[in-house]
Amino acid sequence: MIKDSTRFCDEVEKFSENKLLVKQDLLTLVSSAIDSLNEELFFSTTFTAKYIQGLLRVIQQAGTNPEIKNLAQIKNDLTENMERISADLKTLLAGSETEVKEMFAEKYLALTAESFSNLRNLLSDLEWVKIYHNRLKRTK
Repeated sequence: MIKDSTRFCDEVEKFSENKLLVKQDLLTLVSSAIDSLNEELFFSTTFTAKYIQGLLRVIQQAGTNPEIKNLAQIKNDLTENMERISADLKTLLAGSETEVKEMFAEKYLALTAESFSNLRNLLSDLEWVKIYHNRLKRTK
């Protein structure tokens, strides 16, 4: 359970060795999850983000790795999980102010190359949260 969203994000940033790319937006998501009592969905979203990041790495390697045979299935899986994370982000932000929802929709969920690039940054930060959260669970 996250008690303080700012402290939590600071801990993730320290754990990642300052590799967070959109920390302020990550903080917004964490705060929204706490405010809406939706931490379970937030951590589910971090799992999906980590999974998507893995799929994207496999797709990037597909051109140079002949062992990757099921590229069509991987792309279908990616599409399905991108739709899931988009819906989950909207759910996490449902109780937020209109400006916040609109900013996230434009910055991360619009069907543009820039939004996809921004989303990759957010997915990277969410992946760091997942790795950090897994580490916490193992050390307890």
